[in-house]
Parts: sequence; C-alpha cells; structure tokens
Amino acid sequence: MKVAWVLSLALGLLSGGSSAFAVDGTFRGKVVDTPASETAVSGWIYVQGRNHMLRRVEVAHAAIVFGEDIPVSQQRKCNSECLRAGQEVRITAHQDTSGEWRAKQVEILKITYSNSRNTPENSRFTKLYPFLSILEDNQSGRIWHRISYGAI
Repeated sequence: MKVAWVLSLALGLLSGGSSAFAVDGTFRGKVVDTPASETAVSGWIYVQGRNHMLRRVEVAHAAIVFGEDIPVSQQRKCNSECLRAGQEVRITAHQDTSGEWRAKQVEILKITYSNSRNTPENSRFTKLYPFLSILEDNQSGRIWHRISYGAI
C-alpha cells in the first residue's frame, strides 16, 4: 500500500516536470531603454530594480493596468506600447524554461510624460515660466548645474 502511494507520487512529480514548481514572481522597478549591446524587440522591455538588477521582460501578452496613485483622467486602455523608459512598474511574471521573464500583468505605478500631449511643457504654468520645463526635463543634473552656475 505504501509502495503504491510512493510510486504514484514519484510518477506524478516526474510527469508534472518543472511546471509543477512554476510560481509567479512579482518585482518592481523602472522601465529603462534597451542597452546599447542589445537590439530593441517589440513586446519586450527592460526593468531595472532598486538593487540595479536589470531584467528583460516579455510584455506583449500582459494585461497593462494603472496603479491607485494614477489619476483616472490619465488612465486609458493601452497595450505594451504604452510602456516607456522612466515609468515605475510592478510586474507579475513567471520564468520560462530558458529563464526569460514572461509578464502576466504590468501595473504602471508612476507615469512619465515623454512624447505625450499632456506634458508639463504644455501646461499654462510652464508657458509662463519656460525655464522650469528645462529643470523638469533634467535627467542627469547637468542642466541644473549649468543654470545654477550661470552657464545657461
């Protein structure tokens, strides 16, 4: 009786293979541009975590949703083309047999305004104070450094 049970358990584990142990993972990070050493592929993004670990994630078949902190006025139905460098995201995914991450859901936690009609540059405030749009576009600190030391 015990031998039959042990054999059936072993057979079940062997027939299930690695899919029996496949578990979804959740990680968070910032979408970054494709590294220079790689070619950009549609439906794939790179996410850099807080520990600077870079993950390549397939998002072509993922559900794209917006986080609670995103105003309803900025939410819209979108696909993987909505994901842009600079956005903070939370991804629920699984790893396939080759180790690639395949996203099931991508939650956009923070929106960036690059290439959008609703940019801060188009707001009334920044039209009155155009130098502020330069500060908002600053990614590396160089522009602020030049402004504060009189180079611009």
